[in-house]
Amino acid sequence: MIEVPLWQSRFVVPGAAVELFLAELEDTGISVAAFEEARDGGADGALWRIELMHRGEPDQQELAARLAPLAERSGLDRIDLTIAPLAATDWLARVAESFTPRRIGRFWVHGSHLRAAPPTGTVAIELDAGLAFGSGEHESTRGCLLALDDLARRRRFRRVLDVGCGSGILAIAAARCWPAAVLAVDNDQGAVAVAAANARRNDAERVRTAHSDGYRSREVRAGAPYDLILANILADPLCDMARDLARHLAPGGTAILAGLFDKQAPRVIGVHGAAGLRLRARLDLGIWTTLVVTKRRRTPDAATRGPGPPAPGRLRPHDPAADRGSEECGAGGAAASVATRRSGAWR
Repeated sequence: MIEVPLWQSRFVVPGAAVELFLAELEDTGISVAAFEEARDGGADGALWRIELMHRGEPDQQELAARLAPLAERSGLDRIDLTIAPLAATDWLARVAESFTPRRIGRFWVHGSHLRAAPPTGTVAIELDAGLAFGSGEHESTRGCLLALDDLARRRRFRRVLDVGCGSGILAIAAARCWPAAVLAVDNDQGAVAVAAANARRNDAERVRTAHSDGYRSREVRAGAPYDLILANILADPLCDMARDLARHLAPGGTAILAGLFDKQAPRVIGVHGAAGLRLRARLDLGIWTTLVVTKRRRTPDAATRGPGPPAPGRLRPHDPAADRGSEECGAGGAAASVATRRSGAWR
């Protein structure tokens, strides 16, 4: 049972302003999310409802002061802000009721309130939506699960790190795909506890959890290097920790990056390219982007030879000319072999 009082603040903005508000308010509460309204905004197009969850009552004047410059940058005359308490039990019950099972690649993500057998051939993951991020509903989590599903068709990993694990859904999914040692870390102690509980619930015995501010903990350092790193966080921390990721990733290793908007992808790709990581695949789901990057192997032969013909079922390298060089990666701006996916289809 969640004992801290929960509060929710909400307001409505035009669709064109959603990205700005989400990016600027990411550290304002426990979570921030956007939902398209049924009503139309007329000349402004579709309207979106921004919802923030807070532990305890937020300072209304402070929050209004935070919103004012964003409204001005978006050309809005005013923002109608609503703040109200939210009973934790009512919120969790409402979320559970609306949390329908979903198939994401090979994964079948469902809540504990549904006891029906999973579809044949799927990998079931049981989670209850809560304060720790990651239930498969958000496009960034979905993109990571689809990337894991694709990697599981053609790769095997032995050491996996999930940075910013939230609910632990990605760590559990990785443990279900490979007989790997998986370390799930988060800078929120509450999320670490939730991830540990979810790992036990899913019999994911190979998943260990620890508190860590990025890559700084003793547990993360002791487990390096990793051949797979999962980082579903946000664009700014992804860029800030790009070199840390590269240092903890084994030669030839793979990383899945998510939590960024499509417009932020070039910056994230470029920063990781400068850290020695090469873009291999991209998936865009709505305004959210998932990236798959790899680290060069140490041996000169492996580092210099081309990718060769794709194996059956493998993502085919994307033709850089198709994007007019927009997906440049690596020191000196050399274009990498890229596979991209838009509207839910890899290309």
